[in-house]
Amino acid sequence: MEVRDNNQIDYCFILPNELRQLLIKPYGFLFTNEDLLIRYIKGVNSRIISVGDVVTVTLFKHGIKPFIAFVDGKTKRVIKISSDSYSITLLNEPGLIRLSAMSKIKELLSSNSHNVVFVEGEEDLLVIPVILYSNNGDIIVYGQPNAGIVMIRNNALIKEYVEDLFKRFKVKKC
Repeated sequence: MEVRDNNQIDYCFILPNELRQLLIKPYGFLFTNEDLLIRYIKGVNSRIISVGDVVTVTLFKHGIKPFIAFVDGKTKRVIKISSDSYSITLLNEPGLIRLSAMSKIKELLSSNSHNVVFVEGEEDLLVIPVILYSNNGDIIVYGQPNAGIVMIRNNALIKEYVEDLFKRFKVKKC
């Protein structure tokens, strides 16, 4: 799916209420045991992309530096990620995905540099453009509230599923 940012006008892709229940379900494998997830991730030779404060801190705690990490500084638990480690800041309000955020994510995933991205607003829905723009074989991990950590090995099938969901978002100028 190609989304273009013409004339620097920002558009917002709004999550419709009827999709909320679908997005509550994990896209990939749900790990309720942190040690199993870490053992799996340490055994792969793929880029790791994390979305969420808790999952990002968990990876850092185990010596795993994600290729890109998206955090918003908000969680049910007290989590501190040093502001020194943020290399980029994105604006993305709850319940939507900004076109400007998508464009930046696409750019970051095409680069060769590691980044910790601070999201002003909420990072949860950014899993969608991460899946759409990351490479097949990349490992994407994100937190599943009150359940555990979801791990996806990106592939064409999951991209197709997520693209179908994303096409159902409502679009408006921000």
